[in-house]
Amino acid sequence: MPEIRNQTLTGDQTLDANVYIDCVFENARMNYHGGVPPGFENCSFKASRFSFHGPAAYTLGFLKAMAPARTGMRPMVLNLLPELEIRD
Repeated sequence: MPEIRNQTLTGDQTLDANVYIDCVFENARMNYHGGVPPGFENCSFKASRFSFHGPAAYTLGFLKAMAPARTGMRPMVLNLLPELEIRD
């Protein structure tokens, strides 16, 4: 996986298969397309946001659809992503 070190990244950034080390994402649109997940080590994020495309967007949409308490699937979603706290 390509490593990107000690850079300030702005604008559109494709994250798939990259490893970011000691980077600053500033006013960045961080695009993930569902390929090999990116890695982050000691990075900071200023006024940046994620944007999900293709398979990543479909997967995120599926999880969001299953997360509300009314679906009865919330425990399954939370077991997949225990680091996240999902609220209605």
